[in-house]
Amino acid sequence: MPAHYRTVKEIIPVVWKAPTSPWLKVNTDGSVIDGHAACGGLFWDSHGSFLGAFVCNIGVASVFHLEVLAFIPAMKHAANHGWRNVWLESDSSSAILIFSNPSLVPLLLRNRWHNARSLGIQIIASHIFREGNCCADMLVNMGHDIQGSVWISTLPTELHLDFFRDRVGLPNYRFP
Repeated sequence: MPAHYRTVKEIIPVVWKAPTSPWLKVNTDGSVIDGHAACGGLFWDSHGSFLGAFVCNIGVASVFHLEVLAFIPAMKHAANHGWRNVWLESDSSSAILIFSNPSLVPLLLRNRWHNARSLGIQIIASHIFREGNCCADMLVNMGHDIQGSVWISTLPTELHLDFFRDRVGLPNYRFP
């Protein structure tokens, strides 16, 4: 049987970029493994420095519900720390749409969503390919091993390599 090789037409470099001051960036992600969901986010300042992170073990949830749910604790943690200009970045382009069309927020999250949006935070929301969201992805995988929600004030050692890679602008590559 002859080997089948995939033809790659274009290799896309994906680079995480720090926000401009006074904005802080929070990369969020969600994960469902064996029907159990976790979400989390990683806060960065305009110098690419680690400000903190959160992980939440959700239980049972759909992927879309989970990706939207990750924005809510991100906004709450930002408000609790006095951070008023927050750039939310997610690898879920469909979840990002809720910022322009709030009717897409799942019914069970609408009250929590409204409360989070009422915290007085300026929000920018954008999509990044999953190759540029590695730190948030690794963080969320840690969320499957906890109970409830945890705030992390020091960068976990598991994230050091990818964090440094993002901070200095080294690309990850996307093979469409």
